[in-house]
Amino acid sequence: AAALLGGAIKLAVALLILALPIWLAVLPSALRVLYPGEAENIRHNLLWACLWLIPYYFTNGINLLLYGGLQARKVFWPNAVLPGVFPLAILTAVWLLPEANICSLLLGTVAGSVLEGAALVIVLRREQLLRLWRTVGSGLMPVVRLALPLMAGGVVASFAPVVEQLIAFRLGPGAVSLLSYGNKVPAAVNSLLLTAIGIVVLPHFAELMAKREWCACKKLYLRLLVIALGAGILVAGVGMTLSKTIIRLLFERGAFTALDTQESAAVMNAYLFQLPFLLVAMVSMRALVAMGSTLAMTCITAGQLTLAGSLAYYFSSQYGVLGVASGTAAAAMFGAAVLGIVAWHGFNKQSRKLAT
Repeated sequence: AAALLGGAIKLAVALLILALPIWLAVLPSALRVLYPGEAENIRHNLLWACLWLIPYYFTNGINLLLYGGLQARKVFWPNAVLPGVFPLAILTAVWLLPEANICSLLLGTVAGSVLEGAALVIVLRREQLLRLWRTVGSGLMPVVRLALPLMAGGVVASFAPVVEQLIAFRLGPGAVSLLSYGNKVPAAVNSLLLTAIGIVVLPHFAELMAKREWCACKKLYLRLLVIALGAGILVAGVGMTLSKTIIRLLFERGAFTALDTQESAAVMNAYLFQLPFLLVAMVSMRALVAMGSTLAMTCITAGQLTLAGSLAYYFSSQYGVLGVASGTAAAAMFGAAVLGIVAWHGFNKQSRKLAT
């Protein structure tokens, strides 16, 4: 297992090195598409900032694999503790440097990621869960075959916020900012709950499936679906009830007016509406990963993104920024339903195989 993790890290670094020139070649054109109304010097500064974040590009990817190695052994406390190093490094850089600007943020981002990775390596080496040498024959190829569709799905999913922003751009000045403000709190809540569920659920599914205990796996899946749906409805309900108050406390000052609060709260409600479905989808996705059905996940992800873009474009012409968020939420419902059906079909298929 330690050799497998080390081999995965070396392969990931090699793939990131291969992808980096392509990303750097595409980046200037992408910035012109994403920020068409900005001056050339602003896009140049954005490009400069992206170049300075290249070390973060590598360390963040490695850190995800290191966390995965700990999660596979059901060691979850680093996920709760070590990410705190990241914001502390940024705050320290802003505090210590003579002038708080983009340079201090970039330095803190890179330093925080490096320190987080160093702490993860120490924990893994202490537990003898990481070997970086003599990794040949560690059984990496089956992992690669499962990971390739996930990589494609990850690339597709990364375009979701870009599509939302491009649709919002056509709605006029301030639309992108309104979309961003409305999604601040839902994005934080989604990240917290989805990460927690995804981290804990996958090792349990994998363990039961390795033992071919499909009945127990189906029961766990149903139980987790009920918990995820109930928790999502509860959190979303509280957030939607307090949305105006939350937006007012966080953002209503300066140029952010009471009208902006009302519009941002409506967008926030639309994004919160999808939370129960995102949690259900996460449980189904972890079950599909444990079953090795990564290609099905990628196809569903691509379909969901296409539907989200189409609905967001259609609704935006009638409801503005709220329509963009509503289209994304409607697509999330569709994605959760399809993922659930595919996962349940997979459980039944494996159960029938075991019975015969």
